[in-house]
Amino acid sequence: MTPSTGQGILRHAAYRLVQRTWSTWARLRYAREFDDVAAFCLFVGYPRSGHSLVGAFLNAHKHAVVSHELNAPPLILSGCTRDELYARILARAGWFNLRGNASNYPYQIPNQWQGRFEALRLVGDKRGGAVTRCIADHPGFLEIVRELVRAPLRLVHVVRNPYDNIAAISLWHHMPLEESIDFYFRHCDTVARLNQITAPGEVFSLRHEDVIRDPASALSRLCDFVQLERYPGYLDDCSSVVFESPTYTRRRVDWGDRLSATVEARLRSYPALVDYTFD
Repeated sequence: MTPSTGQGILRHAAYRLVQRTWSTWARLRYAREFDDVAAFCLFVGYPRSGHSLVGAFLNAHKHAVVSHELNAPPLILSGCTRDELYARILARAGWFNLRGNASNYPYQIPNQWQGRFEALRLVGDKRGGAVTRCIADHPGFLEIVRELVRAPLRLVHVVRNPYDNIAAISLWHHMPLEESIDFYFRHCDTVARLNQITAPGEVFSLRHEDVIRDPASALSRLCDFVQLERYPGYLDDCSSVVFESPTYTRRRVDWGDRLSATVEARLRSYPALVDYTFD
């Protein structure tokens, strides 16, 4: 075992201990608040599509806690209780806030409520790709969620230019570009079936490019969907952390004519993607 491997194991063990301690405390401390939760939110879609920024917006709201990549599906499938799930989400959000609300991008919203809340109305977890793969593997997953939380389900679907999304998957996950294309479109196939397994009003689609172009407007529509009020300062503070233009990750990989044409042909099968082009 190398020193770096040993340090990684120790950090992971410390994280698990802190999470268990925090979640046990949260389950006892906020049991009454859990009964007041009006909606439960998960993200669906594709890795590297801009979910993290949108999740940070919701987590900054004074009436919401949305954790950054707790990976809720295994907990739900393992038979956890509602209060255990909510407590783990609060513990994860608190830990992420303690380390600065940053992963590959800083998600700290100034003047807002990450890691805490004034009143708890929305609880959720942001990990869209994992939820989508879980739905593909477990067709009854969403019904399990509904029965567990006993609150309206809200699924947030963030769409990004497929060429940028696929390139980011390839670079971030060290996958060959052709493999990344297939991986991405498998997620698309699952998302396309959501209308068969969700009720009206359960899914909200949001374009990453719209979030960058006009974050206040995009976030306002999202707040309406999850039934969160737009109190003074919230939209402006969230908008202040948004970068000025999208990241054109598509330009960082070599597509060649064949792979570019493959994506162009395949994306035409999905209404949410049909307007996107490489240029």
